[in-house]
Amino acid sequence: MRGRSGWVLLIALLAAAGALLLAQAGNHLDSPEHSSNSDGRNGTSALRQYATALRGHRTSQLDLSFNPPPPPATLFVFNPTQHFSADDTTALVAWVKSGGTLVYGADQLDTRLALAFDLHQPQRQVPATGRPATPAFKGVETITTESFAHSLQPTTDQATLFASLPGGALVIEQALGRGRVITISAPEILCNGWLEKADNGRFAADLIAMTPGPVVFDEFHHGAGAGSKGSILGQPLGIGLMWASIAVFLGLLLRGRAFGPRIPVAAGRGRSAAEYATAVGHLLHQAGGRSLTLQVLGDATRRALAVRFGIGGEGLVGRLDEVLERRAPDLAGRYTEAMTRAGRATASDAALLEAARGLHDLAYPRARNPVAPKERQ
Repeated sequence: MRGRSGWVLLIALLAAAGALLLAQAGNHLDSPEHSSNSDGRNGTSALRQYATALRGHRTSQLDLSFNPPPPPATLFVFNPTQHFSADDTTALVAWVKSGGTLVYGADQLDTRLALAFDLHQPQRQVPATGRPATPAFKGVETITTESFAHSLQPTTDQATLFASLPGGALVIEQALGRGRVITISAPEILCNGWLEKADNGRFAADLIAMTPGPVVFDEFHHGAGAGSKGSILGQPLGIGLMWASIAVFLGLLLRGRAFGPRIPVAAGRGRSAAEYATAVGHLLHQAGGRSLTLQVLGDATRRALAVRFGIGGEGLVGRLDEVLERRAPDLAGRYTEAMTRAGRATASDAALLEAARGLHDLAYPRARNPVAPKERQ
């Protein structure tokens, strides 16, 4: 019974994870910031595809940084969720003055953009159905969202392009340097669910065709630059996957199943003499210890010769030269020559190697010359 109840609990957790995943995945259809990545009714993905289809306009998105392309170009900015910084605002004003076209759609104006472009939006709602106040857009008779919007209050330097029937500007234009700013108080006019209503689609086409350059959509100020929207964990689908992973983890934990094969702990083993010698030699080489190396090799050679001739004790080892002179004059001469060569071998690695070989041949003659002459005992 216990095993069966565990399986039932695991299946229930997986079902809950699937439900969470589907519920989260459906939330991407809502985009109050009017993102060009959203296919929802209030997203602007259709506007981006529309710009690509019309006369082959090259479209792109600003996501990792706010760096619009050189003018002439058209930049769409919709409902920033990340407020414009002072640097971004300064860069945007300079970009417009150099010939860029900014289309700014906002239900509520960003504070810095409102100050930079002298925009005013009184808290007065009017029907979001506009008629042309100037013949700037031929063939566009009516634009609408079939709802309400906050009207704009144009200044003397701004022209009303579309006005609401009871009064109040819905779309205004302002010349700034060699560029211009078009502000729309009802950005849903350009959203997916309203492009086919009235003359909204024709109005969008005219906005896209204002400049021959690329059409760019600002997603940086929708959170992509701060990581909230650019990260998969910030997206609804990523949130659903995260909850699904947690549910599966808890299910396996409660079920008592391992998360992989058992790996035995390897027993510790000693290091070989060759590995030790290699490590010491590498450290001496890195430290430039040629003198120390030759000293160690010389001491080892003296001890090996002392053992071969039966000399014991530290005092007797110190008399090795005298003993060799009496018992093996030839070997004594070779030993003196090898030690002299070792004392001069600190200049290069090649000289060190040659001296080391000479000392090694004296200490262990059979290692390199099995037919070594017998020393006189």
